[in-house]
Amino acid sequence: MSKEQDKMIKIANVFHPHGIKGEAELRLLNDNHEDSILEEGMTVYLYPASEKSQVSKGGEEWLIQKLRFGNKVICYFEGIKDRTHLESMLPFEVRVPREAFPEAGEDKVYLVDLIDWDVVNPNGDKIGTLESFSDNGMQYLFDVRLSDGSLITLPYVDAFFPKIDTENKNIVMIHPEYTE
Repeated sequence: MSKEQDKMIKIANVFHPHGIKGEAELRLLNDNHEDSILEEGMTVYLYPASEKSQVSKGGEEWLIQKLRFGNKVICYFEGIKDRTHLESMLPFEVRVPREAFPEAGEDKVYLVDLIDWDVVNPNGDKIGTLESFSDNGMQYLFDVRLSDGSLITLPYVDAFFPKIDTENKNIVMIHPEYTE
């Protein structure tokens, strides 16, 4: 992933066309359509989701010309000629700059903002750094690079991560105990 792509937040995937005019069916990562930051006239960035996609690996800037929310989110990107043109681009990701999001509010933070924060034990001693996160469909997973260089992936649940300290910019982690 390029540095420029790292600065972009993935908000949707596109796997399927909708109709014959080149509209795309967006699968938003946030299922709450009311909280979507997407709007008509907004510039977004498309990145290929597989080798099949003809979207440039470095990303492409596109303008949302039409957008409809309903059972499905249907989007028409300005410049798409027809269904065949859109199909040649599939599959792809829709990303926006972090600056496009509203402020999180007091004592709240976007998960993407937690990357590179210190991970500490309940005593406050640094044990690692949050390297990345992912979503397995059921919960978020945090990838923590421990001080010894190893990587541990844990679900973002209170049993492992009881507190996110926004004031000190660290994440409290209870290291799991392993038994054989």
